[in-house]
Amino acid sequence: MTLFDAKVPDDKAHPYFLALRDQPGYSGGRALMELIFSNYIDEDKNFIKDFQSKGFSSRVWELSLFAYLSEANLDLKPTGGAVDYIVSDGDLVVAIEAVTSQPPGQVVRTDNAPEFKDVIPDDMDSASAEFVHQFGKALRKKWQKTNAAGQRYWELDGVKKLPFVIAVQAFHSGSSLIHGFGVAAEYLYGQAAVPAFDEEGRLTISSEKIDEHLWNGKSIPSGIFNDPEWADVSAVIFANGATAPQFNRIGVQEGLGDPRTMVLRSGTCANHDPNSIEPKPFIYQVGAEGAPNEDFAQSIHVMHNPNARNPLAHDFFPGASEHNRLQENGQIQSTLRAEFVPFSSLTFIFQPEDE
Repeated sequence: MTLFDAKVPDDKAHPYFLALRDQPGYSGGRALMELIFSNYIDEDKNFIKDFQSKGFSSRVWELSLFAYLSEANLDLKPTGGAVDYIVSDGDLVVAIEAVTSQPPGQVVRTDNAPEFKDVIPDDMDSASAEFVHQFGKALRKKWQKTNAAGQRYWELDGVKKLPFVIAVQAFHSGSSLIHGFGVAAEYLYGQAAVPAFDEEGRLTISSEKIDEHLWNGKSIPSGIFNDPEWADVSAVIFANGATAPQFNRIGVQEGLGDPRTMVLRSGTCANHDPNSIEPKPFIYQVGAEGAPNEDFAQSIHVMHNPNARNPLAHDFFPGASEHNRLQENGQIQSTLRAEFVPFSSLTFIFQPEDE
């Protein structure tokens, strides 16, 4: 059975799934998803049903993460249902559990794709505060989870003594994907980078402690990596680009689907000028000569817990950007593995009508 063979009636299917299934401009994404899923081992046997219904966003994230792990040539080992993935680079073994932040309540059939005004919020500060709370809620959900015997993930057979990583992507609102790794890092490490320029105009960075994050009358403490109770979480993988448009862009780039489909991508990306504090804007046609080549590693950011009981080795995840706190000065060091690292983007699909 394929991902798009009906397992859920249309009146109960997720509206985003229906758009992905039915819109001609997504033919490249559908073809790539099918290719990747053909190698996916569905241990709990409900991936397709979830993908077509209320679990759509979560399953897209899991499939994108699986695509990255495969692309990175990491060996996927049987998990026994303990976690989503256990992977090895030939020397080290790491356990990964994936999670997403979700909108409150149930998805209803009339939900539509977010409009531009929803993707770019009017109040960015409020949207960022909401993001931190929802991001933290998703992490705590996995950190607190126990099995019938009261065991946490890192206490399970097959996971015990391994570096344990939680992989998170936010889907709680139409604007959730606009927030980059910097906001996530502030919550995890409990500190913000403060830019300044010296008398000669050179950029300097200092750190400012964050004690709490406020949103909607609620407060949560900042800096979970500073909390000894989180020592069993070795790292957090953050992504904001593992979406159906990601699959469609890569599919079109690789020549899959309808050759008439044109896809434009626009957004902001890393500015490698050491004296700049602003990202660079970009726009390109997917697959055009000179356009950046997109892979699944592009959206992956690994944030290391400096106080982990079982630390994750640096460079374990090939091609992924990495972030860690330096012992010598307490600042957060970000290592971006590629020249082109998008922070957030919008995808525009142009499809001619059939005659």
